[in-house]
Amino acid sequence: MKFTKKMIIIGLMAIFFLNFWNANVAFAVKLEDLETNAKDFTEIGKKEAEKSNLGTVLDSVTTNFQGLGQILTMVGAGVIVAVISYMGIKYLVSPPDKQAALKQQLIGVVVAGIVIFGAYGIWSAILGVVSHF
Repeated sequence: MKFTKKMIIIGLMAIFFLNFWNANVAFAVKLEDLETNAKDFTEIGKKEAEKSNLGTVLDSVTTNFQGLGQILTMVGAGVIVAVISYMGIKYLVSPPDKQAALKQQLIGVVVAGIVIFGAYGIWSAILGVVSHF
């Protein structure tokens, strides 16, 4: 039993030292080679992007989902109004300890409202980033 424990410990120590044996090895690359490889990579990407029809795909996606986005924003606005009204009535008739809990829940409702009404901004930011690449 002691022999197997010693062998396991020796094996683990050997693995540990072998992992860090080559940790300080650095490979030097000429800066000019790195720059030319990067330029070649970006040129290939530009050529492939010109071949693809990504711009037309993005336009069709935005036009197809525009109506759905408007419907979801209207539904979300209705839900936010209903939830705030319900929480307001509940706040008026609740004791102070329940009012504190409702204030904490109201933070989540406000964040949800910001996301719902800021959805257009989020969507346009995402499209701006995607169309940039």
